[in-house]
Amino acid sequence: MKLFRYWLVLACGGVSGLCAAEPPPQAQVLDAMKRATAFMTDHVAVHGGYVWSYLPDLSRRWGEMEARPSMIWLQAPGTASMGQAFLAALHATGDDFYYRAAESVAGALIAGQHPAGGWNYVVDFAGESSLREWYDTVGRNGWRLEEYQHYYGNATFDDSTTVDCAEFMLRLYLVKRDPKYRVPLDRAIQFVLDSQHPVGGWPQRYPAGPAFSKHDRPDYTSFITFNDNVTAGNIDFLILCHQALGDDRLLDAIRRGMDVFLATQQTAPQAGDIAREN
Repeated sequence: MKLFRYWLVLACGGVSGLCAAEPPPQAQVLDAMKRATAFMTDHVAVHGGYVWSYLPDLSRRWGEMEARPSMIWLQAPGTASMGQAFLAALHATGDDFYYRAAESVAGALIAGQHPAGGWNYVVDFAGESSLREWYDTVGRNGWRLEEYQHYYGNATFDDSTTVDCAEFMLRLYLVKRDPKYRVPLDRAIQFVLDSQHPVGGWPQRYPAGPAFSKHDRPDYTSFITFNDNVTAGNIDFLILCHQALGDDRLLDAIRRGMDVFLATQQTAPQAGDIAREN
């Protein structure tokens, strides 16, 4: 991903002092970008989606934990991040080749979108039973990764997972206003609205799933959460949607989302916000 961004800088004309050596000709950079993209879409992608890292022979792959060949990761820097890179390449070059690459990412995200409208960290194209088995084996053994130790069967705002996917869908829709991308985008917007607590905050996961206690503490995933960009990320996404789509119904949710920071602020000497307890 970092190399791809470097190529984008060069394709757009480079930055003074970016490197000591003379940058390669633009045609060479554009060729490298296209070959790299074709390799990713034709050989690395699984139904249009990606994980975080791979062995050179693609025999093993990882997101935040080891993934199976049938799995993709939505949590950054996974599938939505690759889609954003393809759209950046499209805007840098004007070449629809990158739009088609971004569309393949959209297909993976649409296939993995929860019926309620959000996204989980991971999608398994081998099906529900395969994903449950992964949680029962690989996920359950994730040291200090309690979010993978139980299968909730719902979607998450943790680590911006849902809003990263939703922001990519928004950006892709705005390129050509293709209505087939407005449908999953609208579902994602509605998911953010439906999941908001009346006081204005958001839970870590939604819809409410089975509760899993930890050390005799209650399951926290339905509680208002600030940790890992949950509340701020949702507010940012709704602001983007209001600005890009002119949807005034989002203003109330934006205001309530901002108000929850005031409503939950602790008093001195610890005048900060409660992230969550787990």
